Amino acid sequence: MVFLLFKRLSCFLFLMLCTYTAISQTSERSAFRQVVQIAGVVLDDENLQPIPYVNISVRGTYRGASADANGFFTLVTLAGDLLEFSSIGFRSVIVKIPDSIESDRYTVYQSLQKDTLELPLTVIYPWPTREKFREAFLNLNVPDDDFEIARKNVILSDLRDRARYSRMDAGMNYKHFIQQRTDRLYYAGQQQPNNLLNPFAWAQFLRIWNAQKDERRRQRVRDWDSYEP
Repeated sequence: MVFLLFKRLSCFLFLMLCTYTAISQTSERSAFRQVVQIAGVVLDDENLQPIPYVNISVRGTYRGASADANGFFTLVTLAGDLLEFSSIGFRSVIVKIPDSIESDRYTVYQSLQKDTLELPLTVIYPWPTREKFREAFLNLNVPDDDFEIARKNVILSDLRDRARYSRMDAGMNYKHFIQQRTDRLYYAGQQQPNNLLNPFAWAQFLRIWNAQKDERRRQRVRDWDSYEP
């Protein structure tokens, strides 16, 4: 009985010793892992364009980095670590840093695939049914804009009288002066034509006169129709 108990105790101590040795070796290998400076760029898998502001995190730790606007990133990690690349609209990718790396620098060119989720078309109405929406839209009373409000508050006949008897401003005087100088330079050294005896000029004058007279008549009719006592 004592021999059997001693045998079991020896087996238990042997197993504990083997477990401790394995843990010690693993811890020793982890403690002496190579420190690596990681640098690289994240690209779109379709067009090979840089993806900005991608998150790069080290699995199992709180270490990580973010890519800049051009997709470039850099961080310090250990050989054998797992890097996870994640960004909105793209599928996450995990990359392992080689254990047998000899240099203290490592370059990564990582591409990400787009992860697009298409949802069915949804139309939202502020009314319970399409018929109610149609009825409300057809009966909608659109308010007047500023131009329409001003037009209703101003009498067109008064505006025409003011425009007819108003003096020319500085811009109109300048334009009239430049036109006179242009005509004088254009006909320099020759007789300036006189349209008083030009039948074509008289025909154009009469046509414009008749058009303006008809327009005045139509305008008086419109003013009478829009008059509200």
